[in-house]
Amino acid sequence: MTKPTLNSSDSLPTPDSGAMDSLWRPSWLHWLISALSGTVEIEKQTAWLKKSNEELRQSNKEARIAHEQRLKMLREENARLAELESKLDAVLPKYNSSSTQPTETDGH
Repeated sequence: MTKPTLNSSDSLPTPDSGAMDSLWRPSWLHWLISALSGTVEIEKQTAWLKKSNEELRQSNKEARIAHEQRLKMLREENARLAELESKLDAVLPKYNSSSTQPTETDGH
């Protein structure tokens, strides 16, 4: 029994045979490499954007907490000042009633 041999017409075309030159052109290979490189670059940028976005979220959260703490402190200070103002209002009429009221004879 003899081994079957492949005829040259039965073999797959190779880049050297000229049958697939259009597929093996450097421009096609260059396109493929560029497309794959672009995909890798897009994935890198996507990962960077996700990381950056997470950092911004964390920063915003910290800024919001600091802002809320500052707002709470200002409200407490305003309440304290309102209390002091009411105490002054209670004391000043007593002081003003015991002294003479200034008159507006200056012409102002």
